[in-house]
Amino acid sequence: MFNINLHKILTVIFLVALPVLAIAESSRPNVLFIAIDDMNDWAGFLHTHPQVQTPHMDSLADQGVSFTNAHVPAPICGPSRTAIMSGQWPTTTGIYTNSANFRKDLPDTVSMPQHFRQNGYHVMGNGKIFHGGASKFHEDTFDEYPRYGSSSTPFTREEMDLAKQDPFNRVMRGETEYRLPLNGFPADRSWRSNNTFDWGPVDVPDEEFSDAQTANWAVEKLEQEYDKPFFLAVGFHRPHQPLYNPKRFHDLYPPESIELPPTVKNDLDDVPRAGREYALAPNTSGLHKSVAAYGEWENAVSSYLASISFVDELIGNIMAALEESDYADNTLVVMWSDHGWHLGEKEHWGKATGWYRSTRIPMVVVPPKSGAPEGFAAGGVSTRPVNLLDLAPTIAAATGVPAQKEWEGNSLVPLLADPQADWQEHTHTTFGLGNHSISTARWQYIHYFDGSAELYDLENDPDEFTNLAGDPEYSDVIEHLRQYIPAEPQWKHFVRYHNFKGAVPTDGSEMRLFDLAFRNDVNEQADIAKDYPHIVAKIEKWIAENKPESKFLSITN
Repeated sequence: MFNINLHKILTVIFLVALPVLAIAESSRPNVLFIAIDDMNDWAGFLHTHPQVQTPHMDSLADQGVSFTNAHVPAPICGPSRTAIMSGQWPTTTGIYTNSANFRKDLPDTVSMPQHFRQNGYHVMGNGKIFHGGASKFHEDTFDEYPRYGSSSTPFTREEMDLAKQDPFNRVMRGETEYRLPLNGFPADRSWRSNNTFDWGPVDVPDEEFSDAQTANWAVEKLEQEYDKPFFLAVGFHRPHQPLYNPKRFHDLYPPESIELPPTVKNDLDDVPRAGREYALAPNTSGLHKSVAAYGEWENAVSSYLASISFVDELIGNIMAALEESDYADNTLVVMWSDHGWHLGEKEHWGKATGWYRSTRIPMVVVPPKSGAPEGFAAGGVSTRPVNLLDLAPTIAAATGVPAQKEWEGNSLVPLLADPQADWQEHTHTTFGLGNHSISTARWQYIHYFDGSAELYDLENDPDEFTNLAGDPEYSDVIEHLRQYIPAEPQWKHFVRYHNFKGAVPTDGSEMRLFDLAFRNDVNEQADIAKDYPHIVAKIEKWIAENKPESKFLSITN
């Protein structure tokens, strides 16, 4: 296997040698960039959930190369999409949470679609590409960006407002009355927020869903003429919650016959405290115990699968339009999801964990028919560990656009030519300050901010039931994988103190403090250092007196 540095050198050599692909500037391939929100690895071509139906995604995989060991830079929307669009790891940008805003927090960073615009492409986008508010990045990034809604629901925020439920909101759509939430139980996250942790069929025309509007817009764009190559970004919200879809998709998955994800009793018993906090906090969704208590597990899984199939049909509509267009032979197609999603695994509902279900996603790259790299064969499968951060250099290499020097990923074009080519041993995922997953062909190693850890042998334990981190037999494996924990030079210490997490900067500036238990803030959205000066003082005093060398600390006194 190549080591990291050698592989980066070879990637640079490949980029320098791009003219061998004979990509003239006037005939650069178009780019169809398909983003899916919150979709885990339940895709037909990945052979994961036995009931999922994704014929159009499977067709894409048959036309290109599917990456079956693809992982995310961060298992939550904002940091993941920021990493993809900037080409930089969260540890470089400092963006770890959804509270960040790409253009506000990275004012000088040229985003990937913006880079293509600067290099002669007509850049268009719709749906969810970046995360959060526009904050003017649409204007400096896209030539065209109409906005068809902001979520996957046909209901308004006011209609879903839990404060008005007594016990349900009654909403009319045509002649049909809906009582929200459809699943019939209250939100675990907050009574002041909309109840997005909901699912069920909604019998309205497809066009009332923003995803269908986005797909129809993309079809129209493929029917038009352009005087330059285009970069067309299409962002789908589903299967992000709430899991509302036209009834025909729910009919594909009768709840009474649904296969639930594999689970075992007391699965969290061998998981360190930090891992249990991520599993049990209703930080991105609801609680597993609530889903089970209300008898909604099968309905939820059914609705998640229905959402995937709805997206699949919309992708099929776009691909049909591409095939019928003048751009069928000269368009690079990339399909990806920003992170995975738990549906009861590890007693967790949502994302933002270091486990395989959060970090692994579907990813397919289909090179243009007229300009595929030498050696490419349709239907290739690569098991090499790759990352969404690799998309920007891949698209650049495949189109002849120069790569940005700031990009930290690797071009996947060598794997398009030979899916099992020599490659780096690992990739990684960062979930909050000091938390990282290291993913290889066999191992999933999770390292938490307080020094605790988990290790799973995916070859023999693909569902991550048995944590091997405490077994001396695997100490050499852990020592080997620890070398891949990414550096975070801006942070001197990460500290566990009871329910609190402290992050101590290297520049002597003020400590950040988060409450992981009481506020369920495992995603570190609220720095509470100013609210708890006595806790900050205790941590600082302990560090001053003990002068620890380790970056990862756990303080009990």
